Amino acid sequence: MIKAEELQQYYPFNKIEMKFYPLLLGECEFFEKHQGDKLYEINRPAENTKYLTHGVVQITTDKGREKTLKSTSLSSKYPIGDANKSNTMDAVVKSKNMSGFQISSNLLDHIQVWNGVYSKVDIESPLRGHDDYAWVVGLLKSRSVQMLPQGNIEELFNELDSVVVKSGTEVIAEGDSGDYCYIIAKGVAEVYQVIAEGEKKVAELSNGALFGESALVSTEPRNASVRMKTDGLLMRLSAAKFSRLLKAHVVRWITAQSALEHLAAGATLIDVREPEEYNRQSIQGCFNIPVNHIRKNVHKLNLNATIITCSNLGSRCASAAFTLATLGYDVYALQGGINGLIRTLES
Repeated sequence: MIKAEELQQYYPFNKIEMKFYPLLLGECEFFEKHQGDKLYEINRPAENTKYLTHGVVQITTDKGREKTLKSTSLSSKYPIGDANKSNTMDAVVKSKNMSGFQISSNLLDHIQVWNGVYSKVDIESPLRGHDDYAWVVGLLKSRSVQMLPQGNIEELFNELDSVVVKSGTEVIAEGDSGDYCYIIAKGVAEVYQVIAEGEKKVAELSNGALFGESALVSTEPRNASVRMKTDGLLMRLSAAKFSRLLKAHVVRWITAQSALEHLAAGATLIDVREPEEYNRQSIQGCFNIPVNHIRKNVHKLNLNATIITCSNLGSRCASAAFTLATLGYDVYALQGGINGLIRTLES
């Protein structure tokens, strides 16, 4: 283990403001290895950037070049390898024991972008003056943001507005059209859905949680209400900016012909219309999970299978595809709707 301030010894942490070190340390995973253990392997992509804090590691590149990395050397203050280059090396523990730490390469890259944005904005910017910046890490770790190109991360932060809210404030109401999505910078919110008996609490959200995005993807009415349980501070992004920055990079579209090829190869087709629509017209072998029920039915889906969502047109299947993509699924939204797929099948 190391202390937060000790991160300043390591690159690129030394390029990041120290006020963010406690957050970064919380995202670091400390580990111990033994002689002969592999940290990286050639042609085996990795998701983490690793650092050596004690011991010796032998590195051999795919070109045959060798290097011995010791924890007592200046070189140990630089990454052993990261997601961008670790698959071009073997890294094996040479000492009897070694210790180190690792952090998500994607998160580390995005934190550097955030740090650059923070250092450039005016003191009056809504990005400054927060008591706690845990919301930044929460936002950057959300699947939708992780899927963004690095250049869009800076633009995303620059487009955020801040809104002070009081306990009891209804931020979004079920049935309303979508105008913004929100990130909780401070406070706790509760999610409610209407049921026959009135309404039911279905979730609780805290710092870093992104909500309200589904209606922006689908252009359908809000499928739940969100109210503040405590006083708080929200960061928000307008529908137009969300569509330009997030939706376009998260939702992948597929033609009917390509969808049939994927289905023949084992993909799963999910019809996200309401049951009465599905019962009037459907495709054999297709699962029916209404778009508003996707999140609570993901346990029925195979995380290792390709998913194709379909609906009448495109709004609902786009919303379902967005949700599933942010949950880690390999997913496409069908162009042309269910009728287009049926016509392609018949032809």
